[in-house]
Amino acid sequence: MNVNMFLFDDFDMLGAFGPAEIFALVSGEFGINYWSLQGDIVNSSQGLKVWTEPVDLEASGGILLVPNGRGARRVLYQERSVIEQLLTLVNHSDYCMMVGDGACILAQTGALYRRNVADSLQENWKRMFTAAINWVPGVPWVADGKYYSSSNALHGMDMTLGLIADVLDVDIAMRAADKLGYHWEVEEGYF
Repeated sequence: MNVNMFLFDDFDMLGAFGPAEIFALVSGEFGINYWSLQGDIVNSSQGLKVWTEPVDLEASGGILLVPNGRGARRVLYQERSVIEQLLTLVNHSDYCMMVGDGACILAQTGALYRRNVADSLQENWKRMFTAAINWVPGVPWVADGKYYSSSNALHGMDMTLGLIADVLDVDIAMRAADKLGYHWEVEEGYF
């Protein structure tokens, strides 16, 4: 299954590459694509430069992952055509993963209307950009249908393991966590 990581300038490295590392540990099951709207070099907020391919709508099935980061808020102010392209990605994806404030980006598409999403935002951002979304406070991550969200970058790793457990098997997810030396609480998510 493809994992299509949607990157933007000033994304958070842990929010993107924590899940990528976990997916890579599950041999032969996931292929990772690094996409951006234009397909160019994208800078993380920590200074890492990542070469990305342009969004490929024909290959957009599988998992869409939107990380967190300072740049997420800039994406919100993009032209409407950008938000429409993201909605097309969401509609073509089997699963959508949002890390922290990456949920704001998908909220602008309207895809999260009346969905449960892990609370990661300040109150004024929730009022401005995310009406009619049920923000679930005090949980590390949430699964609601095909939508998986985490409250922050570290819990993005828990969410990734939860998705792998749901899609493949909990034992496969546990083995991936063990390979990392990562202590994963299986029952942490909110469903």
